[in-house]
Amino acid sequence: MNERALSAVVDVLATTPGVMFCVKGLDGTYLHANQAFAERAGLSGPGEVVGCTARDLFPADLAQQYEAQDDAVLATGRPLTNELELITRPDRSYGWFVTSKSRWTDDDGAPVGMVSVSVDLRTPADAAARHEQLALAVEYARANHSSPIAVATLAEVADMSVSQLERAARRILGLTPKQLIIRFRIEAALSLLETGAMPIAEVATQCGYYDQSAFSRHFRRTVGTSPAEHRSRFTTRR
Repeated sequence: MNERALSAVVDVLATTPGVMFCVKGLDGTYLHANQAFAERAGLSGPGEVVGCTARDLFPADLAQQYEAQDDAVLATGRPLTNELELITRPDRSYGWFVTSKSRWTDDDGAPVGMVSVSVDLRTPADAAARHEQLALAVEYARANHSSPIAVATLAEVADMSVSQLERAARRILGLTPKQLIIRFRIEAALSLLETGAMPIAEVATQCGYYDQSAFSRHFRRTVGTSPAEHRSRFTTRR
């Protein structure tokens, strides 16, 4: 993508609601961003984003994951496609977004940066996806994460067969329905860990886990830290 093409993309996505867009240089600094990105970073406009890095704008746990993704895309040249991940919303709560990233290259094909687009799963943009039914399964999983959920139940909600749901989830979200349920359980756990002193064992139970070790394992895999470490870091930030 050359400068002219990039400029056109920046113009198109400048005010698109529910879609975060940014361009980073090789050093990780933001070169462009749209209004939705600025709002989710807690800023008033894109101009305040330029020159910052992910660590300047987002919680350290999340920024570390974003940087790891960036490094992999830049090093391999392989795009990141439809990755379900946590990003802060304007009110600073955590929300799930589907993110895609690709290298930005010059006319000779040399990498000069990276382009990233993230779509909020709670916005109408999700309903416009090719598999509209998948949004119904996503919402059901989010609303019922604390209870046992069978993949067959999600398929019924989405008016799909189990195999159709599995294929759609992998293609659009890049994960299985079971992994989707885990993501929403972790989202609930983040809220409980950050807003109170509930024992971690009870947090696990409230989020649909009957095995604290499984909860801790899934939490670390998704967030990058243990539940106790995340609570401590969040408390320090406050």
